[in-house]
Amino acid sequence: MPKKPLLTDDIVKEARLKRERLEENLRYDMEKDTELARKYDEEQRRLQKKSIYKSRRIENAKTQKRGKSLLKYLFILWAVLIAMIAWIIFSPWS
Repeated sequence: MPKKPLLTDDIVKEARLKRERLEENLRYDMEKDTELARKYDEEQRRLQKKSIYKSRRIENAKTQKRGKSLLKYLFILWAVLIAMIAWIIFSPWS
């Protein structure tokens, strides 16, 4: 018996409509209640700071990874140059 997919178009559409209704209700409640609006703004700022921190952490990880690969290639280039210089200096025809 074939399994029903977990996310059908109907489920996605229903979730989108539910989210829109909740956001509309929140906007309406925030217009009526200034304390709720203040709490919501504080929560939004806190979440935004977390996302900025996470973004910086990801960027730092990418930078470190690039630095490590660059260092590896520079070391390989340095080793090849030293080998070529040693071969030229100690070659039998010189």
